[in-house]
Amino acid sequence: MPIRVGEERFAELVREALAELPPEFQRYLQGLEVRVEDYPSDELMREWGLKPPDYPFGMYEGPSLLEADDPRDFPGTIVLFRRPLEEWCGSEEELRDQIRRTVFHELAHRFGFPEEGMPEEVRAGAGFPWPEAERLAEAQRFWEQARHDLGAAQVLQAAGFPDWALETALTAAYRGLVAFLLRKGEDPEIVLAEGIPALLVRAAKHQRGLGRFRGLARLDRVSTDMGDPGVEPPRRRVREKEAAAAVRLAAELLKALGGGEDGAV
Repeated sequence: MPIRVGEERFAELVREALAELPPEFQRYLQGLEVRVEDYPSDELMREWGLKPPDYPFGMYEGPSLLEADDPRDFPGTIVLFRRPLEEWCGSEEELRDQIRRTVFHELAHRFGFPEEGMPEEVRAGAGFPWPEAERLAEAQRFWEQARHDLGAAQVLQAAGFPDWALETALTAAYRGLVAFLLRKGEDPEIVLAEGIPALLVRAAKHQRGLGRFRGLARLDRVSTDMGDPGVEPPRRRVREKEAAAAVRLAAELLKALGGGEDGAV
């Protein structure tokens, strides 16, 4: 049976989810509006190509950390859709976890994580030859993001969020591999369509010794999805040792791929 908690309790659960954010990330909430609506509008559903009852749980509107003029204070809005979240959950405990997951997911967009591994602006240009200067600039952008992701993963691990630490560490590894391969002259269209296992194989052709990071391919299969109703939340499914291994391997991978004191890949 779907859970119903009422608007006031739902808003309280949202505030609790924001309060769980590690202190190092709290400063990025300045300028952020968090709003609760019952359902997304018909216009948004058409824009996303969705039809009822396939409703999203939330959305983020605004710039990412990488695009903000002032990273300490930039506008943005997270909208949570109360009814779809309540329909999905059978208890308040499940609802609390799904709200937390949704809030953190939308905050990840604010911090600069794309919905998929390939950014839209890159996908839009797929199929066209990349001038070397643009390819190298994109490699550097991915490398800087990878270093930021690794720092975030370390904070999340220390704060006791193994599921998010694992996911963020894997994102750091992915972006580091993309940066490395773009720097080596690989085709962006091909590189950005692949996942960590294929990227590791491709990178090993350019640099010996990367086989020792095969553990990242295994960890990439650990599910951090929200799951089905009644399934244990990701925070409980992901073991701390898996998160620790992902963070450690991502840090070692970035070190192996290069990047001197100036941060260049």
